[in-house]
Amino acid sequence: MQPFPLAVLAWPTAFILVAGFVIAYAYTRRIMVAYCVAALKAGCFLLYFGWLFNGTYTFLDDWRYLDIGEQFAANHIGLANLISHYHYIISTVAGSNVAYYVYNATAIQAFGSGYYAPVTLNVVLTFLAAGLLMKTAHIGLGLSRRASIGLFVFLALSPDILVWSTIPNFKDTLVATATAAAVYAVALVDEHRVLRPVLVAIAAAFVLAITRLYVPLMLGVAFGITLLLSPRGRRNPWLWLIAAVALLLVVRHMGHGSLTGAVYTLRARMDNPVHGVVRFLVTPIPFHTAPGYGFMDIPQMIYWALMPLMFYGIVCVWRKGTLTSRFVVIYFILMLMLYGSFTTLQGARHRVQIDGLVVIFQYYGIMALLRQRFRRGARARPLARYTLEPDADTGATPAAVGNGLRPHPASESAGGARP
Repeated sequence: MQPFPLAVLAWPTAFILVAGFVIAYAYTRRIMVAYCVAALKAGCFLLYFGWLFNGTYTFLDDWRYLDIGEQFAANHIGLANLISHYHYIISTVAGSNVAYYVYNATAIQAFGSGYYAPVTLNVVLTFLAAGLLMKTAHIGLGLSRRASIGLFVFLALSPDILVWSTIPNFKDTLVATATAAAVYAVALVDEHRVLRPVLVAIAAAFVLAITRLYVPLMLGVAFGITLLLSPRGRRNPWLWLIAAVALLLVVRHMGHGSLTGAVYTLRARMDNPVHGVVRFLVTPIPFHTAPGYGFMDIPQMIYWALMPLMFYGIVCVWRKGTLTSRFVVIYFILMLMLYGSFTTLQGARHRVQIDGLVVIFQYYGIMALLRQRFRRGARARPLARYTLEPDADTGATPAAVGNGLRPHPASESAGGARP
């Protein structure tokens, strides 16, 4: 395979630049920040598909998404008319996880028939996911406005998120964005909103239900556990009503028989979760990846270097004590346990959908470490000034004398105390 002509890539690159800038500015209100982030991400897209693309980092799933997407595009089927063609789409895909096939069709209609088309939309989605998680941290985790802008940049340019959204044509970026919307809905509940979190949660659940069905179920379980652990949640009947309605909708969509069959299948395939969780967290070893996953070497090395700060950040987020902080940590742990229990789900690809939470934990760990360093420096500076410029007669500094501190050691050789 050869890289795509630059003339073909001009329109999708411009779309990433403009749409990314608009979304970034809408969240950060910083023109230079928005432009620099959008330009970097658009430049990475153009560099990869214009010069580096040769088909090495493609897989079977992504080509199937693209092939069926081209078939849907030829029949004028896209996201805008998904519901009206739903039965035809299900029969063609032969499954209920249909969203990403239609997503590919819409991308082909917008940008042309090529592997780069759905990736274009994936790159733009990362701006939206970063913005939603930025707002989540600001509203539900108590992050300041300036620090939340830093988190937006940290999320948008995270090496893991950058490579997974720019190189392969996988649905995990769509799942990650819908997950970010669900987490943002919980943050809105923390802000005592009523209508908006319900609407956001319904939209996120709809996307996830036709993309990766077990994810909204895990989000619902995490929300229920969070309510049980939260004094405010236990006393609020409206929150329990929302949780009950969400559970009923999931059961209604899946059907009781499908749920029972899924539980039986999970129990039959379950592996040692302790070993699996560790494997899921550290896989793959940098520079020991399979040829098709070579693009992960450097991002994985950075991920390993930040892993201690990630764990420290989990503790920092949990200590916030808000509904959002407990939900984020509980959901993260539940997904670790789920993927750690099944050998076939322990690849780095399945971690992409929770990469946004991983980056939040990394960011909080870095922030906490920097605060500690600055506090130590602030304590050391006032003490250090007492040893500067000793008095000519006693050797004691004016500050030390004025505060009743003992004279500088040099005063013993300077001839005693002042009369």
